[in-house]
Amino acid sequence: MNDRPPHALSRYAAVTEGVIAKCQQDFRAGCDLGRSIPGLDATKATLIAVQSLVADALVHAPLDVILVRPFGPLDDWSLAILAEILFSIEDQMRGRIGILKAQRRKVLERAWAALEQALDSPTISPLLWYEDIFLDVAQEYRVKGDRRAIELVKRGLTHNLHYNEGNNVDSFLRDLAETYLWLGELDRGLAILIALLRNDPADIWTYNLVAITFDRFGLVDLGVEATRRGLDVLAAADDPDGLHDQLLRSLDNLRQSEKCGREVDVDPSVLADFRAALALDLAAGLHQPITELCRELIPDLGQVPAKGSPQASDLPPQLEQKHLPSTEKKHTQSKPRRREKRRRKGKKRR
Repeated sequence: MNDRPPHALSRYAAVTEGVIAKCQQDFRAGCDLGRSIPGLDATKATLIAVQSLVADALVHAPLDVILVRPFGPLDDWSLAILAEILFSIEDQMRGRIGILKAQRRKVLERAWAALEQALDSPTISPLLWYEDIFLDVAQEYRVKGDRRAIELVKRGLTHNLHYNEGNNVDSFLRDLAETYLWLGELDRGLAILIALLRNDPADIWTYNLVAITFDRFGLVDLGVEATRRGLDVLAAADDPDGLHDQLLRSLDNLRQSEKCGREVDVDPSVLADFRAALALDLAAGLHQPITELCRELIPDLGQVPAKGSPQASDLPPQLEQKHLPSTEKKHTQSKPRRREKRRRKGKKRR
């Protein structure tokens, strides 16, 4: 039995499969797509229909299209679907006799390259939730020690400010702090965390980030101090997010860690500021609007470009069967990993 969904799906989808189905149905019927989905204008509904039709056909494309052929003018949604197929192929390659790590790595590199091309296109697709793509591609760069991760997080921040009213800026700032720590810029990473702690000493998600990551960076002593403080914050707030056990496990991991002693690489004044921020009364925060704090911490953020909104002039011509990818062979697309509700608050998919 084929359990493949009727429409190609991505872990980065910003719409439901039902929206895709309705837009495709009305597009094929020649209906007014401005009336298809409440709150969705005709331009976006048409893009959803056209882009999802191309991506649905891409699921059946030959292997050379999936594994070798240049991406060409694929739209952002099709690139995300292509990445999803490549992630699935790489999953299937694991443990297979005769499959070399280098072969799997090439498949993964192509998947990440597809997602990065989607980020670099001039306009957004109404089908995609870009913030997760920015952060996931940034994660791939930062684990390799590549400073392009910083640019990607800043671009994600700009996208959030431009399209989502800055509703996730605090999470992006924590990701930026973590990115600097990954890249060995301990003072810069800690400075962002200090600013967040000073602004809201009761925000448990800053302590949570420290608890689950500082072992990796060799900042064990600071991690233990911050995690203990985080447990105090939870006790005062009755742990509404259920993080108590996670922080306890993190505290045990920090205490047992052999990666320690990198506090000596941190500027002494930064260390003092971090510990002073941990000691603040929970009600003593500055409570500056987080978007203002963001711009103070990242003075060059205004120079980071945002992707544009789609306009009617961006619509492709009427979609015809000859424009669809070939359907000679079929690939099984794994079900996309469930995307966490944005407001990651320091939790990591990995």
